[in-house]
This record gives sequence, structure tokens and C-alpha cells, in this order.
Amino acid sequence: MKKEIRKSEQELEKQRARYWEQFLNLIDILLNFGCLERVVSATGNRDDSSDRLVPTILGQACAAIRGDNELWLGLSLMSAEFDELDPHHLAAACAALVTEVSRPDSWTHYSLSPEVLAPLDNLQKGLRRRLFQVQYRHEAAIPIWLERDLVTLVEQWALGVEWLELISHTSLDEGDVVRILRRTLDFLSQIPHVPHVSDSLRRNACRAMQLIDRFPVNEAATPEN
Repeated sequence: MKKEIRKSEQELEKQRARYWEQFLNLIDILLNFGCLERVVSATGNRDDSSDRLVPTILGQACAAIRGDNELWLGLSLMSAEFDELDPHHLAAACAALVTEVSRPDSWTHYSLSPEVLAPLDNLQKGLRRRLFQVQYRHEAAIPIWLERDLVTLVEQWALGVEWLELISHTSLDEGDVVRILRRTLDFLSQIPHVPHVSDSLRRNACRAMQLIDRFPVNEAATPEN
């Protein structure tokens, strides 16, 4: 029994050490992207244990978001890449950040507009690549979604395409399309409450929500005849 207890205690200690290391790695990632800053203690000694980490403006924005990777979502919103997008373009761009493709053979006949591709390309070449590198270095396996193909469905839905026509242009079943739209709607609904994003982004997010929040995305809405 003593041997079993000692073995269990050792395993528990290993788990504690691993979780603490993961926590420190996440702190380092946030520091790397300027989401946290160190406030030096009153003594002025940077090695003083009373030094504190406080969120920056970027950190406050990221902290207000919920998602699979709040840092990625916050960096994207605060990058200004989405600030001037029209509501239907913004809906598709936001969908790109939160859509996970479970089947690689999924397809749609629609093409994404250049207005959406441009900011996504900029994020891909800049922030996303850097975030991949930093997360890999710190062994943080956190998804960084940037889907380009299937989110064309979100753009078309926001433009007013009828449901039956929409689903006839994709290999996804209706349930999968609804999930993509609802996940996009959830993210859009958070944007007006994220501190420090631009006023234009807030306004367009609210408008984009209105465009896509209709039946069957919103089951309480009246279906069109």
C-alpha cells in the first residue's frame, strides 16, 4: 500500500508540474504578442516576486472573447483587417476564424469574394504564421482556424440566398451548414462587447448578425414560404 501511495503521489506531482509548465508557456505566448505587460514593484527591482502581470489593450480585447483560441480571434479583430468590411463580407471573414472542417472532401460551388480573401491572406501571411511559430515553440496545441472555402456559404446566406438554393451548392448536410452559421453568429454577437475594437467593426457586426439570423439559423423565426 505504501508503494502504491508513493507511486500515486509521484504521478500527481508530475501532473502538477506539467500543468504549471503549460500555464507558464501560455503566459509567455501572451507576453510575446503584447497582451500582458509586467508592472515592476515599488522597489524597482525587476526580480522582485511582487511584480505583477497586467493585460494591455490587446489583452483586454482577447480576454473579452470566448472561442477555441481567444488570442487568435483577438489578434484578428484588433488587426484592423476587418474594420471596413461590408456586413456580408464581415460575416464570411468571421466565419473563417471559427469554422473547423471535419471532412477534407467537403465542397461548395460558391467562390469567396476578393474583399474577403484580401484580409484573410494578410492574416495568413502575418499574424497566423507568427502565432503558429510561437505556439509550436511553446508546445501549445491550440487550433488557429482560417477556413476559406466553406465560409462562402456564410457570405451567400448573408446576401439573402434562399435556404434550399444554398444547400444545393454544397456537399455539407443542412445540419453542418446550420452549425457553421450559428457559430459565426455567436462570434459576431461578441464583437460589439469587445473593448477597443473600432466603431465601424461594431456596427457592421451588428448588421451582419441581422443578415444571417433568420430561419433555420434562428429556429424562432418564421420560415419563408
